[in-house]
Order: sequence, then C-alpha cells, then structure tokens
Amino acid sequence: MQNREEKNNKPLLYTLIAILLLIVVVMFFMLRNTKGELSTTVAAKTEVENKLKGKEEALTQANLLIEQYHRDSVALAGQNKSMSQDLIRRKQEIAKLVAEIKSNKASSQSTISDLNNKLTELNAKLVELELKNQELTRENSTLKSNNSELNKEVQTLSTEKSKLKSLASRLQASALKVETLKKKWLSGKETGTLRAKDVEAFRISFNITENNVADAGQKTIYVKITGPEGTTYIGPAGESTFDFEGKSSKYTYKVITTFENETKAVEPSIWKPNNSLKTGKYTIEIYSEGYKMGSSVLDLK
Repeated sequence: MQNREEKNNKPLLYTLIAILLLIVVVMFFMLRNTKGELSTTVAAKTEVENKLKGKEEALTQANLLIEQYHRDSVALAGQNKSMSQDLIRRKQEIAKLVAEIKSNKASSQSTISDLNNKLTELNAKLVELELKNQELTRENSTLKSNNSELNKEVQTLSTEKSKLKSLASRLQASALKVETLKKKWLSGKETGTLRAKDVEAFRISFNITENNVADAGQKTIYVKITGPEGTTYIGPAGESTFDFEGKSSKYTYKVITTFENETKAVEPSIWKPNNSLKTGKYTIEIYSEGYKMGSSVLDLK
C-alpha cells in the first residue's frame, strides 16, 4: 500500500523540481540582464560625467587664457603696440565657442575638442608673444644701459671740455717787471735800488698775452705783494680779498683794464709801502678771475 503511494507522488515531485529549476534559470538570466543594464547605465553616467568634466575644464582654461590675452594686450598698449590680427581672430573664435557652450547651443564633444584645440593654439601664440616681449624688454634694458653710459660719457666729455675751455681761457701775464724805486735827494728823480730801507715804491708792469678763447671785456687784476715774513701787504683802503681756488685770499691792490683778445700792455702801477721794508725776498703775484696769471720774486738787501 505504501509503495503504491510513493509511486503516485514521484511524478509530482519531479514536476516541482522541474518548476524550481526553471525558476532558477529564469532568475539567472534576469539577474544577468539586470547587471548588463546596470553596467551600461554606469558607463553612460561615467561618460556624461567625463563629458561635463571636460566641458568645465575647457571653459576654465578658456577664461584663464582670455585673461592672459587681456594682460598681454595692456602690456603692449603700454609700449604703444597692439595685438596682431591673427591673435585677435583666435581670441574672438574662443570667446564665441565659450558663449555657445555656456548657453548650451553647442555642447557636443566635438565642440569641446574644437575649443581645446583653439586654446592650445592661442596659448602657444601667447607664449611666443611673451618670449618676444621678454627679449624686447632685455634689449630695451640694454639700450637704456648703453644710453646711460653714453650720457655719462657725454657729461664727462662736456665737463672735460668745460675744464679745457676754462684752462684755455685763462689770461697769462708776460714781461712781468718789478722795479723798486727811491727818489734822489738832490734832484728828486726816481732811481732804482735794491736796498730794502731805501725802497719808497714798487713799479709793476706786465703784458696780458693774446688769447682768442677768453671772453673779451673789462678785467679786474689783483696784485698781491707778500713780504719776507709771509705776510701780504694791505692797501690804503684796508684788508681786501678775492676768490682763489674756492678760498678767500688777500691782495694788496687791484687794476682794472680792458682786454680785446690781443696782447695788451697794462699801464704800470705804483705801490708805496706804509713803513720801511725789511731785508729779504718779496713775492709779487698777479691774479684774475680766480687763477694766477704770473709771479715774480724780488730779493732786497
């Protein structure tokens, strides 16, 4: 009886097993299809993200490059120069693409690729321009340095020329003659003497040598007489000074004459000491316009 029931249940069992196997197979294929769809979705999402990322990077790079373009344009304007037509055209093309991408009028991968290509080209041109500007800046710096050196040389030459002219224009005394005089007791006529105690006056005469470089006109000539003790004799009007080599120097008396660039004989001048002279050497120096024209030494007994 029991064996007969088992025989009757076997077909049902086999049917259930077959149904379960079918369900497992269907579930397996459904799961595989789901995984495929999920993988496709992930890939599509990744592609979209990469595309968006590439778009944002391109736009960022475009904005940076346009800013660089404007900085270079301002720098050129400061040098009275302007951007080339080629650079202007490339910048305008990039600005147009950027505007289209931002407005979603053109956001395909080919448009972004086109923008990247144009960015690469413009960047290369700007780098080339900056290198040229750097070279021009270096050359300009060199020119400024050379110009500065030339200006220094010109100033030096001008200073030297001025010094040479100053030296050349200095008046020189020639035929300087110093006579020590006394009057004869009986006749009252003047006669020369080298006895210090007998000297009553100095008669000084000289010529101004021809000089075509010097300025013609009225000249003030200072006569300085220094005694054996190194003291300069002072004229009747008291102590008087003139400038010599940037310092104040005493003089005995002065003579005013007119010089016309030709050799001129200055009228002899007379100086009378206030007291008797001492034995020794007397130095007679002639000055004009801050320099010495000539000198002579006289030895009195």
